[in-house]
Amino acid sequence: MFYVGAYTADMGGTAVGIAALGSLPDGSLEYLGLAATADSPAYLAAHGDLVYAAAEAAGRIEVYRRGDGFALERVAAADAGGTAPCHVARYGDTVVAACYVDGNLGVLDAEPLALAQVLQSDGSGPHPAQDGSHAHATFALDASTILSADLGSDDIHVHAVDAGRLTRTGSVRLPAATGPRDFLRHPSGLVFVLGELGLTITALNDRLAIVATVALAGGEPGDHAAALSTSADGRFVYAGLRGSNRISIVAVEGATLRPVGFVDAEGDWPRHHLVDGDLMHVAHERSSSVASFRIPQNGIPELISAPIRVPSPIFLLKV
Repeated sequence: MFYVGAYTADMGGTAVGIAALGSLPDGSLEYLGLAATADSPAYLAAHGDLVYAAAEAAGRIEVYRRGDGFALERVAAADAGGTAPCHVARYGDTVVAACYVDGNLGVLDAEPLALAQVLQSDGSGPHPAQDGSHAHATFALDASTILSADLGSDDIHVHAVDAGRLTRTGSVRLPAATGPRDFLRHPSGLVFVLGELGLTITALNDRLAIVATVALAGGEPGDHAAALSTSADGRFVYAGLRGSNRISIVAVEGATLRPVGFVDAEGDWPRHHLVDGDLMHVAHERSSSVASFRIPQNGIPELISAPIRVPSPIFLLKV
C-alpha cells in the first residue's frame, strides 16, 4: 500500500489530505480513498506504525498512527522550526525538518513531539531560485552524521548528532547553480545528490569527496529536477524532470555515471517517483495523476496502463 503526500488548498492544490493507493495485479495502482484529512502534507516518512507529515503551509510536523485498513489517526503535531517544511525524517529518537523558505533545520524530540533546536543557514547562489538559503532534505550518512541539502547556497552541510541535537561541523560546496535537492544511497555505498537547478546527479564517496557528476539526459532549459531512485539491481538511477515532464535514466558502472536516455513521465510536473522492485510509480502534481511503469532488464521504464487520477500528488510513501 502507498500513502500520498499532496497539496491542499493552502498550497494551491485540490487534495484534502493524505490519500491511500493499492496495488493491482498488473503492477499499476488504484485509488483506495482518503486516509486522513490534513493541510498540505507535502512529505511523508514512516517509522513503525507512525507516519510523519511535513505540513508545508502551516509550518508544522504532524504524526499519524496507522489503524485498521488504510486509515490514519493524527496523534501529535509540533512547530517545524521554520517556514515551509518540505522534508521530514526520523533518526532514532530525533526528528529533523528541512524548511525551504528560510533554510532552517528544525530538530524535534520524537516522543513527545516537540521542537528542541533550530539551525539557521545563510548563503545564496547565481540562479534566480537561489535568493537565499533553502533547506530541502536531510540524510543519515551514518549513525552519528546527518547531511542536509541547501538548494539556495549549493552546500551540503554536515552535522554531528549527539544526545538528539545537531552540531554543524562542515560543508561541501557543489558547483554554482547546482541546487542540491535530494539524496540517495546507492547499493555501491556512494551517495547521490540530485541537482534540481543544474539538472545533474553528483556522486559522493564516504569521505564526501565528489567522485562523479553527470548531466541528466533529456533536461531542457527551465526544467527543475525532482526525486531520485535506483533500480533494484543498482544498475540504473532515475530522476524526474519537471517542465519537459520526463524520467531521465542514468547507468551506474562502478563510480562512473553515464546518461542513457529518457522516457515520457506520462503526466504534468513529475514531482516524485519511487521504484518498487521492477515497478516505478510517478506522482504528477499538475495533472493530478499517478503513472505506473514496469522496469525491464534494459532499465528503460515501460508504461503499464493509463495513469490514475489522484488529487495534486507530490509524494509517494510505500508502507
